[in-house]
Amino acid sequence: MSDPVVGMMDQAYFTGRRELLDFFNDLLKLNLTKIEETASGAVACQLTDYIYPGTIPMSRVNWDARSDYEFVQNYKLLQAAFKKKKIQRYVDVEKLIKAKYQDNLEFCQWLKAFFDQSGAFREDYDPVEARSKGKGAAKLAQARSKNASRAKPKPFTGATKTRTGAGRSTSTTAPSSGTNRSRRENNSLAANRPIRENKPKLSDDHLTDAVLADAQLMKK
Repeated sequence: MSDPVVGMMDQAYFTGRRELLDFFNDLLKLNLTKIEETASGAVACQLTDYIYPGTIPMSRVNWDARSDYEFVQNYKLLQAAFKKKKIQRYVDVEKLIKAKYQDNLEFCQWLKAFFDQSGAFREDYDPVEARSKGKGAAKLAQARSKNASRAKPKPFTGATKTRTGAGRSTSTTAPSSGTNRSRRENNSLAANRPIRENKPKLSDDHLTDAVLADAQLMKK
């Protein structure tokens, strides 16, 4: 299979960093946070293994590669797979192993475009199991499991349930200290406010009688 034409102005090269990281993390069950983490070539090897099963000896992929030499060994596996499948893509290993953002971003963009154009879909593919025999894979799995446990949301404890009837309950949020203070101040003001006497309101007939009585007193 020859390399699909992906020019520099292709839509693939407008794929953003976040989308690429999500793509690799979701498809291969990884926990990448930076594009530079793909510089070792291990991610490219596994993506190739996903598209073309058996072309990459996954037990030889080094997920714990640190040195340039170890990076190069991963890329040799990748280049051998490309040659076997007649993928005419030049991989500039010297640039990629320097872990520069732009160089690795463009290669990741090409990898995703190549994956999309391949139409590969493997429902039975277990990425964790596929790389489990590779060097550093166990450490990678432990780090991913640890990060996943940290990401679990904490239960909300600010609400309590009170029963209001048979089999029914309602949630009430516990009042804050500021709310309690405001209520106490309002109660204190209400207690100190003078009590007004409620005088009975006179009807129109009563008012007329009172006026006539005052007039008679003035005549006397």
